[in-house]
Amino acid sequence: MKDSLLLLATGAGVSLVAWAFWHYLGNDALSTLNTVVLVGVVADNFRLRRQLRKRGTTV
Repeated sequence: MKDSLLLLATGAGVSLVAWAFWHYLGNDALSTLNTVVLVGVVADNFRLRRQLRKRGTTV
């Protein structure tokens, strides 16, 4: 029962955040998502390059 209520509360919270994101950003929402994804990909690329340098593998 406790897990069901927690899952319901989490779903309600996530749906509220999603609604606010699309409602307040409107036409800028897709460019915001693209920017967030691009920053994540660049950060992951730097992290992977650092791991390769640490292991002695050249890029």
